[in-house]
Amino acid sequence: MPRLNFTVDSALLRELGERLVSKPHIALAELVKNGYDADASRVTIKFALEEDRIQVSDDGYGMTFDEFRDFWMRVGSTHKLKKRLSRDLKRQMTGYKGVGRLAVQFLAEDLTVTTVPKDHRGEWLEAYVDWSRAVEAGELTEATVTYTLHETPPPFEQGTVLVLSKLKHTWEVEQVRALAEELWWLQPPFHSPALTRGDSRDSFDIEFQSSEHEYERVFDEQMHAILDIWIAKAVGRNEKGHVSLALEFAGESPQVYTYEIADFPHNSGKYDEGENLEGGDFEIRFFQLEYRQPRGIQVTKAREYFENYGGVHVYDGDFRLPYYGLAESDWLRVEFDHAHRKNVSELLPKDLQIPRGLTHLPTLGRVFGVVNVGTAAEPNLRIMITRDRLAETKAFEDLRKMIRYAIDLYANERARRVFAEKERKAPTEPTVQKFVRVEQVLEDYEPDISKEAYQDLREHVREATFAAKTEQDRVVEQMGLLGALATAGISALAYQHELRKQFTTVESIVEDLRGVEADDAELRRTLTTLAEDLAAWLERARATNALFDYLADVENTQLRSRFRAVSVLRDVKTQTAFLARGIEVDVSGVAENLLLPQASLAEWGAIFQNVFTNAFNAMLDSDERVLYVESHSDGKTREILVQDTGVGIDLQDAERLFQPFERGLKVSRERQSLGYGGTGLGLTIVRLLADRIGCRVGFVEPEDGFSTAFSLSWRETK
Repeated sequence: MPRLNFTVDSALLRELGERLVSKPHIALAELVKNGYDADASRVTIKFALEEDRIQVSDDGYGMTFDEFRDFWMRVGSTHKLKKRLSRDLKRQMTGYKGVGRLAVQFLAEDLTVTTVPKDHRGEWLEAYVDWSRAVEAGELTEATVTYTLHETPPPFEQGTVLVLSKLKHTWEVEQVRALAEELWWLQPPFHSPALTRGDSRDSFDIEFQSSEHEYERVFDEQMHAILDIWIAKAVGRNEKGHVSLALEFAGESPQVYTYEIADFPHNSGKYDEGENLEGGDFEIRFFQLEYRQPRGIQVTKAREYFENYGGVHVYDGDFRLPYYGLAESDWLRVEFDHAHRKNVSELLPKDLQIPRGLTHLPTLGRVFGVVNVGTAAEPNLRIMITRDRLAETKAFEDLRKMIRYAIDLYANERARRVFAEKERKAPTEPTVQKFVRVEQVLEDYEPDISKEAYQDLREHVREATFAAKTEQDRVVEQMGLLGALATAGISALAYQHELRKQFTTVESIVEDLRGVEADDAELRRTLTTLAEDLAAWLERARATNALFDYLADVENTQLRSRFRAVSVLRDVKTQTAFLARGIEVDVSGVAENLLLPQASLAEWGAIFQNVFTNAFNAMLDSDERVLYVESHSDGKTREILVQDTGVGIDLQDAERLFQPFERGLKVSRERQSLGYGGTGLGLTIVRLLADRIGCRVGFVEPEDGFSTAFSLSWRETK
């Protein structure tokens, strides 16, 4: 039978370029990211708009002829997706779709590429593309690039220079600002080459040049805006053991505090030798990475940025000690104390502390600080032979406590402000006491009220008082239950925090085991089995850890909004996948535009995780195991129905299951060891949260083909 091959029209180049990058600043950003992926330490963007030209140059590892032919010339190449990390510096790849080069076609008619590969041995490439001719070629495979392979001394040591000419767009100052908004997160806060000698991975600087000085100013301002959105900062200086600290909250005047190094408590016997720290200065900025951020900064990007570069970093002169930029070092014990919910400072005097003041101790992902010391002037503060950290002397302990004093002070002042605001908004009088006061006033005016009216009012007030007292007792009882749950939750989150820090270590061990070369066949099999067992454990542990994702992020617990129901349900489906163990979870019956009532993601996650888990337990021994979620609308009433093919329940007895520690399903010890079953609190939590949100929950008659149906409904008010 005759066959035909597919052909591709070269106009696809234009179509892809316009659809995939859509805006000039996004297209140009893609070219800068190529330099980052090529392990460049510097990318220079040169605007020569008066010459109708833009140049982007980097000092990365460049391209050989084979790489240019196989990767750059291949539209849609996924080699970055396969590599994931860059060649030498192991940076996370920023591009993976193989369409970055199409950004050039979107920006300009002509392109000249000059690329000198690392270890070029005198061979380098120069190529030219006329995009208008390439688009008119007809077949995409007939579109050509002219090139010259030189064997002469190259024009620069290594890297790639792209010259775009015959520009297709007009560049204004706001587009330059938008370009910086796309790129700022690539450049670490240590952008000065002199300050990056501690770790070459941090050495990436983006330079913008233009004859329009306003363009340069706006670009540079936006690139460094991340460090200017602080909510508070602490600036301190140590002069011969006397520390002066200025703590400033955004929009307020700084408050000055002083403290003495010699007054710090020391670990007896550990650092008795040596002298106290006599110098050093620091600046620490604190950030609230929640909600909408100023200066066009995306909150998700800000969080990722501080996860990579946050913390308090130490410089000895112009040399940055890389150990203090690693999350796992936690040299100030901030992460440790935060995870263990420490609430009292060991350093601050009592007059600067409030009860539970350290509850607002920030994580390192919300802090950026720089500490400057000089080991040349501090004989008891010396760098270890590894050149990555300071020796743990008495002076170093002073340094650590000098910084922690400032952080603890910020946490207490932040807590003081938050508690004061809550107190200002809190009711001034419990409901029951208000009714008691009404009854007292009523008795005072009894002579002025008819007997019949007095008796009627008194009866109604007493009924209201009794109802309020009953409700108050119920709330107190539930608060006691929630207190126990909160304690368990805090412990679980601390465990999750510690466990997550170990995932990377275990992943490295797995890779090391897989890479071991052994002559003994039995040893190879043993190592392979061990690596696969560890990899399987890592996958299960990450899946279990995902159940806490909603709680691990402050924004998810505090930000209340109307979320799309189907998005929340899909997230919960992913988080509980390891508990489903093959059960089909289908959320396709939920309307795409259905919005849940206003609540936090943590609340909705808790509700649906519990409902899904109950359904999984009920289907342990079912032949057909399906969980199906659908939505219904009737006038202003909205409903989400979760149905399963499990053992079913008695609707006459269903209400009992919402009481604490009531369970309708017996689960064997073997099943419990696999993660099934629970404490009988799941539906109690669901009811508590649903009441708070304003929803009704309960079990209803299931549809044909299902055994159990759980209904969550609410009424739209608009």
